[in-house]
Amino acid sequence: MSVLGNAVAQFAQTNLGNQVGNGECWTLAERALQSAGARTSTEIMGRIGPDDNYVWGDAVTAASLEVGDIIQFRNYSFRFEGSDGSWSEESRPHHTAIVASIDTSGAVEVFECNVNGSKKVQRNRLYLRTGALSGGSVTVSGQMWFYRPQPRQTT
Repeated sequence: MSVLGNAVAQFAQTNLGNQVGNGECWTLAERALQSAGARTSTEIMGRIGPDDNYVWGDAVTAASLEVGDIIQFRNYSFRFEGSDGSWSEESRPHHTAIVASIDTSGAVEVFECNVNGSKKVQRNRLYLRTGALSGGSVTVSGQMWFYRPQPRQTT
C-alpha cells in the first residue's frame, strides 16, 4: 500500500460514523484526497457536474486495487444468493467509495457515505465480480472504474 493511499484511507477511518461536509459520497473522496495531499477530481477534471463519472487519479484494474484507491460506480448492483435460499441486494446508481480492504473472493470493504439512508461515513462490503462464494453466489452488474490517488504537483 502506498503512503498516499494509506493517508486517504486513514482520513475515512478517522471520520467513520461522522458526516463529512454535506455527506455526499463525492465530498468524502474529495476531502480524503485533499487531506492526503493528493490531486482531487476537480484538479484532474476541471469543472465537474453532479452526474459526471469522476476521475480520481491513475486508472488501475480491479486486480491491482490497494487500500486507499477510489472506486467510481455507475448503475452498480449486486445480488447475493445464499445456498440456504436467502438473498440480499444492494445498488449504487452513481457513487464513489474508498477502498478499505480487499479479499481474494472478489469483494472489497469500502468507506462510503450517502448510502443505506445515512450521510455518515460507513464501512461496507461490496462485490466486484460475479461468481461463487462460500455459502452462495453473487451476481454483479453495472460499471466500475478504479483509481489510484496521484500526488499533488508542487510548483
